Amino acid sequence: MKSKLTLRMDEDVKEQAKEIARERGTSLSALVEDYFRLLSGKDSPDEHPGSDTALTPRLKKVQEQIGAPPEEAPFDEPKGNWTEDERQFIKAATEKHT
Repeated sequence: MKSKLTLRMDEDVKEQAKEIARERGTSLSALVEDYFRLLSGKDSPDEHPGSDTALTPRLKKVQEQIGAPPEEAPFDEPKGNWTEDERQFIKAATEKHT
């Protein structure tokens, strides 16, 4: 079953996203849905009852490059080779959006 989601973002980001969707011949909703599928690690329509779309080829490629989330995710501390500023930004963003 599909449901409505309202997102707020900068106008320029919204326009860029609309242009990307137009270039790919898809809707902005489908583009956002694909992105969330990528984040969740689920890319098969079989894993999403009522869905008729899977990840786009480009998102599949990105998913292959970044891999699935580690089993210990979510992390208490950012993983990777980050500067202290980057670590603090990631931590603040995580706290804000969880």
